[in-house]
Amino acid sequence: MSTHTELRAHVAAVLPQIIAFRHDLHAHPELSGSEENTARKVAEALTAAGIPHETKIGGMNGIVATVQGGKGTGKTIALRGDMDALPITEENNVPYKSQNPGVMHACGHDGHTANLLGTALVLNALKDSFAGTVKFFFQPAEETVSGASTMVAAGCMEGVDAVLMLHGWPDFAAGQLGLRVGPAMASSDSWRLTIQGEGGHAAYPHKTVDPVFVSAQLVTALQSLVSRELSPTEPVVVTVAMLHAGTARNIIAEKAELAGTVRTLNKAIRDSMPERMERIIKGICDSFRATYAFTFSPGTPPVINDEGIVALVREVGEELFGTENLITLKEPTMGAEDFSFYLEHAPGAMIRLGTGCPYLLHTPKYDFGDAPLETGMLLMAETTRRFLQ
Repeated sequence: MSTHTELRAHVAAVLPQIIAFRHDLHAHPELSGSEENTARKVAEALTAAGIPHETKIGGMNGIVATVQGGKGTGKTIALRGDMDALPITEENNVPYKSQNPGVMHACGHDGHTANLLGTALVLNALKDSFAGTVKFFFQPAEETVSGASTMVAAGCMEGVDAVLMLHGWPDFAAGQLGLRVGPAMASSDSWRLTIQGEGGHAAYPHKTVDPVFVSAQLVTALQSLVSRELSPTEPVVVTVAMLHAGTARNIIAEKAELAGTVRTLNKAIRDSMPERMERIIKGICDSFRATYAFTFSPGTPPVINDEGIVALVREVGEELFGTENLITLKEPTMGAEDFSFYLEHAPGAMIRLGTGCPYLLHTPKYDFGDAPLETGMLLMAETTRRFLQ
């Protein structure tokens, strides 16, 4: 029996169990930080398979499972899948539709978790074919970008030589893979700003310091960071997503509150953004006699895919699925993923796994589906074995 034939046989053997497992997770989604039942089901499946694992990593619902190769010590690779759902009411009419009102797996984490569990079962069955160690990170709270950093702080990346994840992607058909070397997803940082003015009657603006007027200047001026201070070849997003002020049409407010996000692909530019923004904020507020309070909160770093790991995935993908099913991504996305925290400790890659779903991520009709599971398990398992060899 050839290596790939044996691998396909093991994947086929666990596939019905993994499909049923995904359906169960999809029907019972849990929000970030509340994945107790999801984690319990994962732990029960790992226990039934005899796979050692630790629970409650970092005081959250994370799980780290381990499969030791039967050919002795060697390198260590980590595989990651996230478990949390989103506060969205599902509109799909499927037998496994969400039974938790207002919560659904609209980002496909049911598929990510099921795929990772299936890969663990397959590699556990094939452990005598490789040396080294495989770690499986069942991660909570990806949507609130607190899960990965918590697991890293708890030590899960110690001794890890490479890290890999798959993310369901509706733009590609099931069975297709999207690969990119270098920047793949942006950093995601948040900011909040309070403009303090002097309120008064709307008929007498000259007797006030109007925070709405100051805010309007800032909304425009902050865009100059992208258009006039940074190279047009550097992707950067500065978004003012919230602006709240006032209680009535004839009252100039005492203060205005703004908030938004900053996205970059370049670490040096990312580090420079708080100073750049506050310089403009201070200048405009001083000009119009307002005061301010500015807070910049770092979130996730950019996802930077390692050239060697992507090359390995491409090699394996071509063998398993054919060159025609591997798509080279020409551009990064300015969305974010807390998988980047793992990449600060070891080279790795985030691979797009086609789902063929006609609906976008984070929408009421998105469904990861069953078709991508076989592809995901085959790719993860064989890439892992090849890396460890």
